[in-house]
Amino acid sequence: MLFSLNTMIEFLAIVLFAALLWLIPPYYQRLRRYYLRSRPLSSEQLQLLAQWLPLYRYLPAEQKRELQGNMALFLHEKAFVGCEGLLVTEAMRVAVAAHACLLLLGRENRCYPDLYTVLLYPTTYVAREIHREGYIETTAHSVREGEAHYRGPVVLSWGDLEDDILHPENGRNVALHEFAHKIDEEDGAYDGRPLRVENGRRWSEVFGDEFEKLRRRLKHEETIADQQGAAPVLDLYGAESPAEFFAVATEAFFVIPHEMRAAHPQLYRELSSFYRVDPAALLPSHGFNTSV
Repeated sequence: MLFSLNTMIEFLAIVLFAALLWLIPPYYQRLRRYYLRSRPLSSEQLQLLAQWLPLYRYLPAEQKRELQGNMALFLHEKAFVGCEGLLVTEAMRVAVAAHACLLLLGRENRCYPDLYTVLLYPTTYVAREIHREGYIETTAHSVREGEAHYRGPVVLSWGDLEDDILHPENGRNVALHEFAHKIDEEDGAYDGRPLRVENGRRWSEVFGDEFEKLRRRLKHEETIADQQGAAPVLDLYGAESPAEFFAVATEAFFVIPHEMRAAHPQLYRELSSFYRVDPAALLPSHGFNTSV
């Protein structure tokens, strides 16, 4: 009986130890993220944040605090690497972190847990592409402003991001575009349907319809710009795939929200619900002040 009792105690001790090994790491990581988010940004970082993310000054106080917390975690965890001789400055780090963390507002998140490195080039760069079809492999090179590797780094051209921030009327922002891809990959695939969509059926209907319209315009089956007498809001690059459409729509939603809401009201509502912010309601109708 004593032997059996001792054996039972040893067994329970092993089970308890195994449970602690399983429970402690996630609990520790949550505490660590909470601590890092609670660390305030420096006065320099706050000034840079207001300069490089124009929407920041219009956010409610609670969202400003949330954004700052996510940025504190992002800046601590992610390594920034300058390429082709680029010296990464604090302004660059804050600008990238601000746009990345803007996409996380209003949702519990681990701040891009599979992202460890942000690579910054001084301007557009040449990337090597490998295409495989059966046993045939071909290599090509393409000029890029940015790219997001699945479960890997984000690559950005600082020159293009700076130009995007200074000229929001173009409706583009390479940082928002690439980090939208990182949001999209959270469910395991680049498919234009990220996790935590509240109404998946409505999202699919709206995005599917808008994506097909953009594809038809690309194929010249209809010319929306000629019909409306104005340039289209969504970049035609979004017609490449549902993933690119989601990234392009994210850019327009945050950068030219008034135009986006007027031209694509249903798409705008879906993005507003997903991103937990309504930039058209916050932003004055005359647009951003982009002085940096």
